[in-house]
This record gives sequence, structure tokens and C-alpha cells, in this order.
Amino acid sequence: MKKLIGALALAAMVATSAFAEVSFGAWICNLPTLIASDGEDMKSGIVNPWGSWRPVRFAANWASDDGKAGMTMGVCIENGKIDTFTPNTFWIKPVDQVKVIVGMMDNSFGVRSDLCYGSWDWLRPNNAIAWGEGITFGAYDKKGLGVEITPTEALKIFVTVPLAEGYGDTWKVFGHSAAGATYTIDGIGTIKAGFNAAYDGGKAGGKWNFTGSTNTDGYDTFQAALDDAAKLDQAAVQSITRGAYTYGGKSELGTIQAAFDLTGVDKLYATLGVAFKLHEDSDQQSLTVAAGASYGITETFKVAADVAFQKSFASGSDPAMSFGAGINYALTDALGLVADVRMALPFASTKDPSLSFLAGLNYSCGSNASLGLGFQGAVGLGKKADAGNLQVVKASAADKFAWAVPIRASFWF
Repeated sequence: MKKLIGALALAAMVATSAFAEVSFGAWICNLPTLIASDGEDMKSGIVNPWGSWRPVRFAANWASDDGKAGMTMGVCIENGKIDTFTPNTFWIKPVDQVKVIVGMMDNSFGVRSDLCYGSWDWLRPNNAIAWGEGITFGAYDKKGLGVEITPTEALKIFVTVPLAEGYGDTWKVFGHSAAGATYTIDGIGTIKAGFNAAYDGGKAGGKWNFTGSTNTDGYDTFQAALDDAAKLDQAAVQSITRGAYTYGGKSELGTIQAAFDLTGVDKLYATLGVAFKLHEDSDQQSLTVAAGASYGITETFKVAADVAFQKSFASGSDPAMSFGAGINYALTDALGLVADVRMALPFASTKDPSLSFLAGLNYSCGSNASLGLGFQGAVGLGKKADAGNLQVVKASAADKFAWAVPIRASFWF
């Protein structure tokens, strides 16, 4: 470890002498949950808001003196080992209007529409159609090659090709590429449009066919689960050697997205977007419409809300809707209140609605850290997940009340 720290320090010194701009930053949020319940059993655990556990992570950015090249490196500690996290990229500008990016991208084009509040930064219940990061427009991240073109200050065109995803065949690589454009209207906001391809060459949306495996019991379980997704037993499915089966059927083609972010009103951010998933099978296509806004009523009081609607084009399917609302209120200079409530309505008598809520307090520990305590609850999630995540309701207990008392420890610089 001492050798690693010394190497990083030496690299930073060399970079400082050769590059004009060098910056280091970190943000980490851990949620130790000593007590929680899935409605039947008591639980405990520790996660980050996004579901894994990374007790330490940091990012470093370098840019050349002439602004023609640079790199970003993300490093974290996960499961007791040093690992990387996105972004891990380097970039080159052959001309001022063109930027070529290589690596593991993370909103490298800056096009994602984010509206993060409330339980998004705590134990995420995930009972929403669209919320948080990319609520109306995605980041268009890939592991591979990206090109950003800015013909004018207002117009941005971007393309990503996933060369590092392991698709192998050239046609599959381009079948998973993405492209889009944004146009910023000065003093008003930004218009966005894009297409994120996801063509699998007939590997999605079909049936697994038995091709000679002796595990007939496993095959029966697997095929039955596929025939009725509502009864899908992940443990049984994952225990089957999939090499014994072939997969045929129609494929997903990708998703078309369009959005508008309103940023020209003081203290207000609002976004509206639509996404249409294309599929060779019309029954597998779907339309999603999402909107959200946050507004600072005063310097100490901020509100946010979002809503999403989804309609599958599958025969006999019902539409679904989710919405949420939350507040952030500074009680003192150091103590703040955070709360939100979220609900999903499937509009179908065969499915249950779900409701979740959060009430928490955050205490600022100096200028770079905070410590919080919250109470979160949910009913109707109908999913099973890790003990430290709010998704602890078992599939057989969708009507049970799940709750948790997480501690929120956050640090940044």
C-alpha cells in the first residue's frame, strides 16, 4: 500500500509539471443499516445508495497545457480490493470542434438529464418507472470509443461505439452503438435527441430450446419460468447451464429518446422527455414519458417532484404510472431535514401498487462531510434484494410492510 501511495504521489507530481490542470475529487456515501425488516425477518447490512459497497473511491483529472488532451481516472476500494469505476477515459482534440474519447465512459458528453432527491441518495426502493439519474435522457455511456462534435457553441453531436463490450462481430458492435445531439437555446434550456441501439441478433425476446442436455428437470423449470415471467425463480434459472440451450426469436433494436431541460428560470430546473423502445416484435415495444422539476423556494427550502408514465404494446397489457415528491429543509446551518414519498400504480387488478417513503436528518460535520439518520418504509415492492437495501420484501410477501433505519455517512472533496 505504501508503494502504491508513493507511486500515485510521484505520478501526481510529474503530471503537475507536465499538465496545466490537475484535480482530485471524491464523493462517497455509505449506508450502514443496523436494523431493518422485510415484513417477516429482521435484516442488517451496509451498501451505497446504488446498491454495492465502496467504502472509498476517488477520481483524478488531468488536462494538457494547450487543452488538446486529458484523462480521467476513477479508483475505488470494493470487496477489500483496489478496483476502478467509471469514468476511466482519455481524450484528444485534433481540432477544437472535435473531441475523441477512449475508455469507460460516465456521462462523458454531459447530456444526461438528472433529478436526484430524497431516497435516491439513501436506500433506493426502485418503485419508479423513471427517476434520478437520466430520468428523461440517458448518459449514452459505452466502454469503447466516443466522438463529440461541436460545430457551434450551441450544437453538440455525439457518437459512441462499444469496442470493449466483447460483442466480437463487427455488426454486433455497431448494433450496440449510440448517437445523439443536443441544442442549447441561450437563456431558455437544452433540446436533446438520441438513439441507443441494442440489437442482439435474435438473442432477445424468444424461447430457450432444449438441445440435448440430460438436465431435463432443470430444463422444465427454466422453460416454465420463461413462459410465466411473474413466476420467475432466479435461483433455479441461474443454476442451469445455459450452454445446453439455444435461443431464438426476435430482438430488441434500441431506444429512441427526446427531452427538453428548462434551465433559464432562476432556482428552477425542469425536464420533460419521451423514450420509445423499438423491437422486432411489436408486442415487446413500449413508450415511456417522464417529467420532473426542482425549485428552491428559499435559500433553506427546496422542493422536487417527478412523474412517469409507461405503456407496453404487448397484447392485453395495462399502462403503469409512478410519481414522487420530496423536500430538503435546512433547520439550522448544520442540521437539515430530507423527506420524500414515491408511489407506483400498475393500473392492473393482477398487480399491486407500491408505496415508499423516507424521513431523515443530515448533520454537517465541517465542510466536507455529513452524518445522517433516517427511517424508510415501503409496501408492495414484491422484490428480494440485499439486506442493506430497501428492496427486502420477499416475492411471496408483496403486501408486507418493509422498513429500515439507515445511518448515512457521506464524505467529499
